Amino acid sequence: MKIMAHKKSTKKSTKKTVKKTTAKKTKVTKKSVKKPAKKSTKKVIEKSVKKSTAKKSKKTTKKVTKKVVKKPTLEKTSTTKPVKKSTVKTEEVKKEEKEEKELTEEEKEQKEEEEKEKKLRYESFKQAGEIHKQVVKFIKPKIKIGAKLLDICEATEDKMIELGAEIGFPTNICINEVAAHYTSPPDDESVIKEGDVVKIDIGVSVEGYVADGAFTISFNQDPTTANLVTAVETAVLKGLSIIKPQVKTVEVGKVTSKIIRGFGYHPIKDLHGHSLEKWQVHGFKEIPNVGISSGDVFEEGDVFALECFVSTGLGNIHNGTICNIYAYDLNTERVPIRMKITRRVIGWIAKNKKTLPFSTRELLKEFRTGKMALRELTTAGKLHKHFEIREEKGAFVSQYEKTFIVTDKGIEVFN
Repeated sequence: MKIMAHKKSTKKSTKKTVKKTTAKKTKVTKKSVKKPAKKSTKKVIEKSVKKSTAKKSKKTTKKVTKKVVKKPTLEKTSTTKPVKKSTVKTEEVKKEEKEEKELTEEEKEQKEEEEKEKKLRYESFKQAGEIHKQVVKFIKPKIKIGAKLLDICEATEDKMIELGAEIGFPTNICINEVAAHYTSPPDDESVIKEGDVVKIDIGVSVEGYVADGAFTISFNQDPTTANLVTAVETAVLKGLSIIKPQVKTVEVGKVTSKIIRGFGYHPIKDLHGHSLEKWQVHGFKEIPNVGISSGDVFEEGDVFALECFVSTGLGNIHNGTICNIYAYDLNTERVPIRMKITRRVIGWIAKNKKTLPFSTRELLKEFRTGKMALRELTTAGKLHKHFEIREEKGAFVSQYEKTFIVTDKGIEVFN
């Protein structure tokens, strides 16, 4: 009996254990399922394991999903952080952006202005050069023996005005040893004579930009002057042929002086080519007539006048006593002007000439009593005087000159 009761109680105990095991199904793993069990218990456990696995799988999926979702959320948060920071500084950022935008517009306007000025500069030089060519073509036949120097000066300047330009430099008409800066006064009675070597230097201005050019006509039959014109023209043309950006101006001087000496003449070393700027015939850069140790460099956009002077003498020059060309000097100190006529002359210079040279002949056409103004202005040091420039007595000088712009490939000659 006791044994039977024990068996009975064992059976009941087993049933209770199975129930407990079934109640704790969620904690059973696949490994525990493999353990031997009774058929009915096995089925119950398998069902429990399936449910548990499904729940676990669902839970794991949720966790994984959470992780996957969480990661981009964190990335998004880290991406948006700076935006939040910049939002705090909105006013400051907006101010900086506005200033940057305004600066860009100012720069844009400045660039447009520079481009506009650059275009005007080029077109003005080019137009001045075209007019210069027409003036030279017009005046050359009038340069002959017996012609008055005054008439040549007047006809030259009248023609350039007729063609829509202004006088950029008073017409120079220099005979024999006079190398430069002679222009006729209003009462000049001088004429061209047999044996003269005549140099005509013309400056044509358009919008303050001057095309400068010169040529020589010889009426001299002496063998010593036979190649005087050829020598100077050959030198200038050869000099022009080697000019391009970054070439040194001294290299041109070496080439031109070698050619001039090859013809048996001397270059005038103290007269040289020069850059041209607005309202300025003689700019800051120079082209020497001889080879020197240092100098300037040609840069793209530079405008120059290359001019050479060839002499049968030693090539030494000095100032003469005649002055009929003046230019207003802006670098002098402010001085009181006493006469009304002088103040009117200053107004005329400021409006029409700026710092470009003018002749007494041109001034007296505008102001009958202009000579008094000239005296007061020269005494006050407000005018620069261009005296005639001379070689030694008995020498003959020739001149040739061309205006050009330096381009990326070489040069463009305007006249």
